[in-house]
Amino acid sequence: MPRDEITRFDPRLTIEESIKPPHTWYTSERFLEQEKFEVFEKEWLAVGRVDQVTQTGNYFTGEVLGNPYVVVKDENGLQGFHNVCRHNAAQVALECGTCSKFACPYHGWEYDLQGNLIKAPHLGKSKVFSKSQAGMKPISVDTWGPFCLVDLDGPFGGNANPRNIRGDFNPIWEPLCDLGLMNMKFKERHVCEMNCNWKVFVDNSLDGGYHVAYAHEGLAAGLEFDGYETHVYENCSIQMCETNNSDERVGSKVAYAWMFPNFFINIYGHTMDTNFVIPLGVDKCLVIFDFYFDYEDFNDWKTQNIIKKNIASSHVVQLEDVRVCESTQRGMNSMSYESGFYSSKLEQSVHHFHKLLWGRLLNRGIA
Repeated sequence: MPRDEITRFDPRLTIEESIKPPHTWYTSERFLEQEKFEVFEKEWLAVGRVDQVTQTGNYFTGEVLGNPYVVVKDENGLQGFHNVCRHNAAQVALECGTCSKFACPYHGWEYDLQGNLIKAPHLGKSKVFSKSQAGMKPISVDTWGPFCLVDLDGPFGGNANPRNIRGDFNPIWEPLCDLGLMNMKFKERHVCEMNCNWKVFVDNSLDGGYHVAYAHEGLAAGLEFDGYETHVYENCSIQMCETNNSDERVGSKVAYAWMFPNFFINIYGHTMDTNFVIPLGVDKCLVIFDFYFDYEDFNDWKTQNIIKKNIASSHVVQLEDVRVCESTQRGMNSMSYESGFYSSKLEQSVHHFHKLLWGRLLNRGIA
């Protein structure tokens, strides 16, 4: 990635003095490759939930930009590993579940819950093999509230992780807890593939409600935009807005929180949804929507109907976002578009996101 592509954006300028990053940030394969190495393989990523790994042997798996991982609970707590057999690279664990050991389905190599190799059948003599050195490669795991986060380069990047999770996210902890973060219980997951760069989705979600009045007419009718607030912190931000109480679904106040680089926590009324966006290509991304509710009994008939309606309403908003995000990506490819302009009134979080990304890429990999 040529240095001048990243330096075409100048983070030293105020938002009033800045233009947005060039279109190549959203259309260049080489730029995405650097994001993979310098962001997604080095940052804390909120990949799962604490309630998935409450008992010894509970595990879940996933993949980020070609890196399959597994998170498991053993008797000492949470462990994380690259989900790759050391024999021939097959994935050892599949989907999610409970186990007492991991057994590779390809050639039968087995690992304990600490990632140590315990069985390598039919290996024979080898002058280069050491059982103690052939365990699953570790990654770092931590929790924040109800979420599990991983750092994919973990110990390979040194003993110090890239960020102190609690220090980074403490500023958004209290406002989210005030709206019921720790009372929310997971209900279901929806997955959406979008034909846009992952940053188009992030920009859209961070724009201070700028697009809501135009793209989300139904949602906008219930919000009091005069009181819309955006608070920006070192590696996170939160947008908050009072409502006019016309829509029971969104309650009296909504909050849209973001954790760099790709995780959103949205709380409104009795509902929380999280959005985890993963690049699939320079012009394609996957967004994982997890829905949570603070109702005591999910099996109650009335509660089930409310949840069903709330998720359906959220799905309408998601489809509206898909349309504007995919439209934006098509425009990014236009020969007429170089860079856009910030709304200094509303897009503080977008500007902050671009500055953080600039810093990760320039300081780690492009300087």
